Amino acid sequence: MATFRDLACEEIIKGIEKVNPDYFLSIPCSTVGPVIEHFEKSDKVISFPVSREEDGVGIAAGISLGGKLPIMLIQDTGIGNSILAITTFVQAYHVPMLILVTRRGGFGEINSAVNLFSEPLPRILDDAGVKTFKLDYRLPLKEWSTAITQGAQYARDTHRPIIVMFNIKGGAEQ
Repeated sequence: MATFRDLACEEIIKGIEKVNPDYFLSIPCSTVGPVIEHFEKSDKVISFPVSREEDGVGIAAGISLGGKLPIMLIQDTGIGNSILAITTFVQAYHVPMLILVTRRGGFGEINSAVNLFSEPLPRILDDAGVKTFKLDYRLPLKEWSTAITQGAQYARDTHRPIIVMFNIKGGAEQ
């Protein structure tokens, strides 16, 4: 029987495929391993890992400025490493970019140290003026792929970074 995580990963894959990016950048993550593996095997997108989130932001910005469409997939704790690059480069210079962020904190997280940054992260992003959409058990999974495509379109329309944040580790459906 498919788990909530399995179904969520399928919807995330669908959403990314609808966006049809030229590049897929990621940081290794077991939570969304099926998503990363899917795009690493795909011949429709150039996929590669980045060693640090802020490096990924710089690479994705260069791809975007070069006229191609990147999508980056990272953990929410990685926003701490990349917030300066997002706000002072990507946002300041109006570079359209979709960043998909898997939640480490919140429902289902057992590492209390992670929660110290993850729980206030939506407020931090809001205070920094980074538009963020949150997906979790309150939004039906069948809507997640649409939210991802709308996030990508919103990034292109507004010429700024857009974060789509999702929690696939826990919630009412589990």
